[in-house]
Amino acid sequence: MFSALESLLSEKRLERYLTAMNGNQHGAVQLYRWGMAMSGAVHEALFTTEVVLRNAMDAQLRAWNATQKDATGRRHSSNWLVDPSKLLVRLVRRDSLTEAHRRARQAVAAYHRPVSHDDVLTQVSFGTWRFLLPDRDPGRQLLWREALQAAFPHLAMPPAQFVACVDGIYKLRNRCAHMESLLDSKNVRRQYRNMRAALHAVDPVADQWFASTQRVTSLLRDRPPAPVTP
Repeated sequence: MFSALESLLSEKRLERYLTAMNGNQHGAVQLYRWGMAMSGAVHEALFTTEVVLRNAMDAQLRAWNATQKDATGRRHSSNWLVDPSKLLVRLVRRDSLTEAHRRARQAVAAYHRPVSHDDVLTQVSFGTWRFLLPDRDPGRQLLWREALQAAFPHLAMPPAQFVACVDGIYKLRNRCAHMESLLDSKNVRRQYRNMRAALHAVDPVADQWFASTQRVTSLLRDRPPAPVTP
């Protein structure tokens, strides 16, 4: 079985599982199956976290964008994905908005209806939300003060620490998206705590519901132990 899997999944890919199980091939296959289940559970957790964060941030961006004026003095609309202010064009980047609109059009083409704000919103990458959060950039700091801070009314940590939490979640999402291993259980547990902190910052109810439905912690407890070498 192990030899067959090596040829199908690649020797390099299974090597880390074999090492983690002290060279035990049966254990390596068990650990690989556990890793598949963990990846699924983390995807579910990330799904909830991303949707809650993006909706909270989008609500504030809609309100803020409608207060901004262009070079002619015209007020922008609340649909910042279609009519973004100058600052949002710089921070989100025009090409990213164009790509989100392209994917949205493809997604709704079969339904023969116009593309809505929410259609485009679902196509905005998690990286966009992460990199709208404050850093040394004066524009991001301004956007945080005037808009995005209000998306997290229950935030219980300094903004820099919160950004670090979201960055950890973002990096875990990238690992999952590229089907990389999640054998670093300490990091998975740390990012689970970060997800809870981010959700709590939006609404404690979201955090409570998330904690009651997620499968990450039970899988962490059920990780196959490495066989003891003689």
